[in-house]
Amino acid sequence: MSDTDAIPNAPPPAQLQKSPLLAAVLSAFPGMGSIYNGLYLRGVTFFALAFGCIVLAQREEIFGFAVAFVWIVNIVDAYRQATLINYGYATDLGLAELPQNVRPRQGGVWAGAALILIGVFAILERFFPAIDLDFLVDLWPFALVAFGAWLVWSSLRQRRTPDDTDLAPTEID
Repeated sequence: MSDTDAIPNAPPPAQLQKSPLLAAVLSAFPGMGSIYNGLYLRGVTFFALAFGCIVLAQREEIFGFAVAFVWIVNIVDAYRQATLINYGYATDLGLAELPQNVRPRQGGVWAGAALILIGVFAILERFFPAIDLDFLVDLWPFALVAFGAWLVWSSLRQRRTPDDTDLAPTEID
């Protein structure tokens, strides 16, 4: 009898062993530890977050704390994910298991619209210097409040309406 037979809900043993220490050291460059772990989307996300915080910190000094926070979370996450991979708990390695289409309630429309809006403002500021968009820097707290309100509202709405998968008939063995 093997160890996984003794524990009924134990995950299968990991195929690849990752070094948590190496993942943490590679994360000195944001995202590299996650990429080492095979979590490519997570690595790109950490890099984008760190880069965005650095850019914002050049405009407003308060974002210096955000740079430090993202950097530390990046290192801790890479170490933690490598440990989970070694124990067999991480199953989202690579890009193969990413959903191909955005499902309802995943915020795909809102995220796409926000990216388009940010891109339009960046284009206007870069290529049309006569248009002054500095006032937008003063309005960023309103965007945070609106995003937080949307998250709360969508969470409350989702609790009231059952998910379609909850209503599916279950198979009896």
